[in-house]
Amino acid sequence: GKGTLLQEAVYGWKYIMARPGLTALMLLFAISNFTTEMTVVLFTPLILSFASTAQLGLAMSLSASGFLAGGILMSIWGGPKRRVRVVIIFMILLGLFSALIGLRASVSLIIICGFLATLCVPIISSSNQVIWQKKVAADVQGRVFAIRRTILLATPLLTYVVAGPLSDRVFEPLMAVNGPLAGSLGQILGTGAGRGIGLLFIAMGLLLVLITAASCLFPHLRRVEDELPDAVASQP
Repeated sequence: GKGTLLQEAVYGWKYIMARPGLTALMLLFAISNFTTEMTVVLFTPLILSFASTAQLGLAMSLSASGFLAGGILMSIWGGPKRRVRVVIIFMILLGLFSALIGLRASVSLIIICGFLATLCVPIISSSNQVIWQKKVAADVQGRVFAIRRTILLATPLLTYVVAGPLSDRVFEPLMAVNGPLAGSLGQILGTGAGRGIGLLFIAMGLLLVLITAASCLFPHLRRVEDELPDAVASQP
């Protein structure tokens, strides 16, 4: 802790890279941040494409109450010993519920799926945080967590850049009344304003499901709690 800011940052980066399980966990959360932030950014235009501002407010408040419910659940439950399994299972559920939000132009469906999606977030985040706090030495957590946080906060910035162009120039035209997908996916999801955003929700949710499921094939991630000992002192 006596080096320059750059030296401390490099140390934090090398610490994570030297532990493949933590590296994979960080990358998985970076991808999750990108996909879920896409739904957050487009949540308002999705609902306003077919509903009123009053219904938007209702949907936002009831959907967000899942965060509170998830926090209460974790405070009571405490989580299992195998927390990486919880991360993977609930991240898959998060992707599925996010995808279902875009399935229909229905406020009720959005509220239910939005609540269930946000319910998963505190469970995922708290389980992930416990893994990092147990596996990273206390005297270097500041350096390591700062790098991890930087990576995780960088992905939403990319979301803000691409969300608008993706929805307005790609997905919305695809799902227009006479768009290229009107005769195929349009028969299932509907066509017109907001249906392209709905398709984008489905794409982001399924992408998260596929990437999370594929991450199970990486043994260092699956065994991160076994491969790394609980850290009680600084490690090189």
